[in-house]
Amino acid sequence: MRIKWQNKYNLIRFTALIMAVLFICPAFFSIRLLADETSSIPSQQEIPGDSGELGNPVNGLLDPEPSGMPEPHADAYLVYDALSDTMLVGKNYDEQMEPANITQIMTVLIALESLELTDQITVVPSMYESIPDEYVRIGFTEGEVITVEECLYACILKSANDACMALAIQISGSEEAFVEKMNSRASELGCTNTHFSNPYGKESFDHYSSCHDLSLILKETLKHSVYIKIATSLSYTIEPTNKYNDKRIMNNGNRFVSTPQIAYENYIGGKTGFADGFGYTIIAGAEKDGKRLIGVLLRASDAEKRYNDLMELLEYCFGKYTTTKIEDSEFLETEKTTLSQIKTALAGTDLTVVSSKIRHLEYYTVPVSLTDSGYSNNVDLSTVVISPNLSEQELLIPIDRVFNENYAFRIGYISIEITNGSIEKKDAETDKKNDGFSILNIIIIVIVCIVLLTVTVISFTLFLKMTRKRKINKNDKNPTVL
Repeated sequence: MRIKWQNKYNLIRFTALIMAVLFICPAFFSIRLLADETSSIPSQQEIPGDSGELGNPVNGLLDPEPSGMPEPHADAYLVYDALSDTMLVGKNYDEQMEPANITQIMTVLIALESLELTDQITVVPSMYESIPDEYVRIGFTEGEVITVEECLYACILKSANDACMALAIQISGSEEAFVEKMNSRASELGCTNTHFSNPYGKESFDHYSSCHDLSLILKETLKHSVYIKIATSLSYTIEPTNKYNDKRIMNNGNRFVSTPQIAYENYIGGKTGFADGFGYTIIAGAEKDGKRLIGVLLRASDAEKRYNDLMELLEYCFGKYTTTKIEDSEFLETEKTTLSQIKTALAGTDLTVVSSKIRHLEYYTVPVSLTDSGYSNNVDLSTVVISPNLSEQELLIPIDRVFNENYAFRIGYISIEITNGSIEKKDAETDKKNDGFSILNIIIIVIVCIVLLTVTVISFTLFLKMTRKRKINKNDKNPTVL
């Protein structure tokens, strides 16, 4: 059979069409397969009203109306349990107020996280020239070489503002850059009512914090044992430097350490301060019987009374509340009983429990009076809904610690994973069919491509033959001129 072409452009168009088919066919099948593979999968079960997140379940104060509590002479105060993340008693604890020299705890924290104690700092004018004259200094001079450890002692024992600035500029290069770091770190710690404008506590309209936020900052700082060591030291001596020929002896300015009449044996670290026109500030961490509390007073009325007020407040909370560590072993029987109930509910279905896991708080705090009658761990299955139509699902079952008077405290969750055997089998069969369909598609594509490629080759060959024949005929009609 002879194929006749109108002209060579018809052949080019035909060839282009064939090539388009060669590309479009595989693309069509690929899209079809991708859609099959990415079909929607039901999400895991979510228990209404319960996110499954672990954290302190107490909203606000553990005890909003404490009885017999000593009343501190301050506009705002708070006692915070650092182990269980629980606010025990307080007033105006989220109000923005002047932190004064308590600010330096944040600078010390960042220094402990960023520098080594043996790192050397060469003093430059920006480390002291902007500090108001009436603010406390250690007296560093330009070109003096000091260590990070010496600066830390100067900050914590003496509230030396130039030592604080030296740490800040050593870390970030400038006061402005360090202030950004302070605010960023405060945000990371969960501080929502804090904004710093300088590293040491200079009074400013945009420099403020709250009792709660300051507690979070001190909590993180107390994780560094070197801070506790420095804060509880009676004194420290800076040896002569390249610019200063005498020793600098610094006594601890905190009266919980330095004054026998006020000394507080449970004190492990803190800071005091004064804001002109706003009174005195104080923050202190204390440890007793395995418990760690943090107390804060802002806008206190008297420099001496703030120590006694805070110490009495801390001791009241040590006696009134108890903090308990939760052990994994407490939930063995609870988990066993819950699993048994779930498996009984699944009897006669294709659902199977594949795993279970207990998640719980590390510590919890309650009033001591609640523990007199003991407690029980309660698991409520009444809100649990199990879907028979999901191939996989996770149950988050709350665990409450229940005391007398029906006082319940959410301490953890049992996480149970369930699979549906029939759905998995069905999915496997579907996947097998899809695999067979995929292989058939591939075979068809290959055959189509081979046929189309053969047609293209034949068409192109015929085109070449026709072209040569036309050229020969043309030469026959036009003889060569000698």
